[in-house]
Amino acid sequence: MIHAEASVEINRPVEEVFSYTSNPENFPQWAATVREVRQDARGGGPLNREGERFTAMQNALGRRFEAPFEVIDYEPNRRYAHRSREGHPVPVTMVFSYEPVSSDGTRFTPRIEAEPGSFFGLVGPLLERVIRRQMRTNLETLKDLLEARQEEQGLVGED
Repeated sequence: MIHAEASVEINRPVEEVFSYTSNPENFPQWAATVREVRQDARGGGPLNREGERFTAMQNALGRRFEAPFEVIDYEPNRRYAHRSREGHPVPVTMVFSYEPVSSDGTRFTPRIEAEPGSFFGLVGPLLERVIRRQMRTNLETLKDLLEARQEEQGLVGED
């Protein structure tokens, strides 16, 4: 089993960070391997709730693939998780945790749990390092993106 976790403090309220990061359709804007996400047939419930299904078009490990995933946990402003079992080179569970920090900030912590098959099991430690490096890059992008939105909103309000 591969476990990778990283955290970032974002100078935005928990509600905003949760709303943005728990919407899979935003993943391509901050997760470098995700090219597109589309929601599969809606089950009639609200977007992103447990049981909702999506398909991500991704580039990873030198190839393109479609990875269907299902939201398995959705606790507003605290936790979001989804699981991908098909189409992915390695079955993956993603868990996002949110914690308020300072007066208006959020500690965002994504955790990946992957179940590598026989080949990937042999290269597990290398794969784990690659995943951690990509997570750090994604978190830097996310922080920059959300904090830039704050600056844009501030500039708009000054007129």
